[in-house]
Amino acid sequence: MNIVDKTYFILGTIILVVGMLLCFTYRPYVYTNNINDFGFANAIGSLISVIAFCFIAWGQKNYTNKDKNKQIIIATLAYSFIWESLGLVGIWGTFDKMDIVAALLSGLLTYVAKELIEKKRAQGIT
Repeated sequence: MNIVDKTYFILGTIILVVGMLLCFTYRPYVYTNNINDFGFANAIGSLISVIAFCFIAWGQKNYTNKDKNKQIIIATLAYSFIWESLGLVGIWGTFDKMDIVAALLSGLLTYVAKELIEKKRAQGIT
């Protein structure tokens, strides 16, 4: 595993752990105290979904930039539309339009972060 693969894996793991901790601590706190955080507590899982999934996967195997872009698109569509649709039909969770927006934002953030990391890789910094 090279330094870039390690970077992806470590970042993905940190994002996943922090996101899950927020889901189990921040979300109940906001709900219990009726705090208006503009939907952040509700969307934490969707915000971390694509970036955590992709980064952890990329930490396991060295994919081409083109493959990474395809994976971002697939993961974004899966989390935003397929996963949320399960709630719409009553199979899993509840349907929430803001989760779709959050998953789309997660895909965009994943792409931007990947581009920054790959730029540093091309410059020989990482």
